[in-house]
Amino acid sequence: MKEFKEGIKQCFFTLIVTFAAMLFFTVFLPTSPYKEYKGDAKNPNNVKTEMPLKLSLNEEKSLFKVDKQDILLYDYSMPGNYKYQVFLNKIEKGKVYLKMFDLVTNRILSEKEIKKDSQIEVYNPTEELKEFGLSDPITVEEGEWGDYYGSRVEVWFQPDDSTQPERKLITKNYIIQGQ
Repeated sequence: MKEFKEGIKQCFFTLIVTFAAMLFFTVFLPTSPYKEYKGDAKNPNNVKTEMPLKLSLNEEKSLFKVDKQDILLYDYSMPGNYKYQVFLNKIEKGKVYLKMFDLVTNRILSEKEIKKDSQIEVYNPTEELKEFGLSDPITVEEGEWGDYYGSRVEVWFQPDDSTQPERKLITKNYIIQGQ
């Protein structure tokens, strides 16, 4: 009989602890590192910026019309990770890659890694726009999850002909976050 009473006490104590834990996690719900952007990024000169588009892990993209040379930046898998695609015409054989800068400080972001990871082979001698990409994932190391800031994204072109200099093709401003 004594063992039965001890068993009942243990069951009752277990229920109380379980209920307290459920109440604690209901009231103090853990916060997600994915803070929603609410237009609070620093933009001292009121530069026009855009948010990266959403890209699911199966790389399904929204349809849209592009009528000039452009770059589209996509959020990919987790904060600080991005992919991009570029639309070009009248371009000789070569590679495009990205350079990303903090809009406030003009500091280049993750320079070597982004240049290496963002390279895409391109060639389109026609006037018609051609889509290139999606790139491999690129990671912005500067910053933290949920800390959004403005970034100038530049598309650079390195011709296969080594006698020709590199040149900047496109510049666009995005609100990004680091990893």
